[in-house]
Amino acid sequence: MSINCTNRDALEDFLRANLKESRYRHSMGVEEMAVRLARLHGADEEKAAFAGRYHDIAKNFDTETMDSYVRKYGLPEKLIGNNALAHSKVGAEILEHEFGVADKEILDSVRYHTTARMDMTLLDEVIFVADVVEDNRTYSDLDYYQDLAYRDLDQACLEILEYTIGSLTSKGMEIDKDTLEARDWVVNKIKETENGK
Repeated sequence: MSINCTNRDALEDFLRANLKESRYRHSMGVEEMAVRLARLHGADEEKAAFAGRYHDIAKNFDTETMDSYVRKYGLPEKLIGNNALAHSKVGAEILEHEFGVADKEILDSVRYHTTARMDMTLLDEVIFVADVVEDNRTYSDLDYYQDLAYRDLDQACLEILEYTIGSLTSKGMEIDKDTLEARDWVVNKIKETENGK
């Protein structure tokens, strides 16, 4: 199965033209890690590779460019001026409307790779976690989180969400509703799995 995309060469050119070198390296790292996690946990490796490679396609837009895409695609007003939150939503719209990517699972995994969400698909979890644990990351607990991701994707997801919520709270920043709902959803999913054993 190959991913439906109107022009893969043009998509690749767009990615290279719009990402800083370090961000491009990160994207290749997420692609690699996403395939690794997909293989371990039974997700579609081709979709994981594609979503991982292009998840940050809008990450390095300046605020003016990002805001123009937010308006162009009628995305929520709260994304105006908030590149950190907007880039994943804008990225999914660009993949769908400008490069003809029609696969909902891929688009959603890109759309929610920053915030996560309740009822995540396996691919959503793979991309969300791969983004944090790819090999180019430099934080001190990387080995721990990679090992956890290989063993237990749900638990890795939960610990990353808990860290994110704690970090945003300590900085007095607003936490996206999707992130809070994702945390509660993963907690329940883990409980159900444990009760089912």
